Amino acid sequence: CQLRSRLVFIAAGVGAFAPKKVKAEGIEAFEGLQVHYEQSPPGASLAGQAVVVHGGDAAAVDCALQLAEAAVPPSSITLLHRRDQFQASDDALVQLQTLREAGRIQVVAGQILGIETAEGPKGLRLAALQLLNHEGQSQRLPLDQLLVWLGLSPKLGPMAEWGLAMAKRQLAVDPATFSTNAPGIYAVGDVVSYPGKRKLIVCGFHEA
Repeated sequence: CQLRSRLVFIAAGVGAFAPKKVKAEGIEAFEGLQVHYEQSPPGASLAGQAVVVHGGDAAAVDCALQLAEAAVPPSSITLLHRRDQFQASDDALVQLQTLREAGRIQVVAGQILGIETAEGPKGLRLAALQLLNHEGQSQRLPLDQLLVWLGLSPKLGPMAEWGLAMAKRQLAVDPATFSTNAPGIYAVGDVVSYPGKRKLIVCGFHEA
């Protein structure tokens, strides 16, 4: 589909929000299979599996708690965060501590450095995470499923590939005309960057 226009105005805000990804070489091959971002597969599908929940905020804690209270829980639940501190409600933290003491949830403090793979019945599978723990030592964390709750971050998406000049991961414009470096293409609002730019709605109206 093509739309012909003499002028184009881009007002895309900060972009589309996408889950923050785990930075480990090769892990993208397992997305949707063993690695899940900002979602938890049906509890029944995780029964009997070693599950790692990666994150430190309320969503990650709630995910681990729900898995532990499932009718048929995973064989193991590990809550992985860069430190042994979590941002969640007081009730959730009390419940988490109770389940930790009961051995139903394990907490590991560390950062993901890489992954280990192994051959399985259906081909190559994610077998373990390589970690650097808080003591500076390497650690291996076996798993069957990785549930990642690291929050969302805005991304420009396809606009970043349009050949438009960028500044601070935003579209660079002339503040006198709000034109981009491409003839006939203008941009306004939070998607743009120029000296003195302020992310206020009144500024967005002024620019438009």
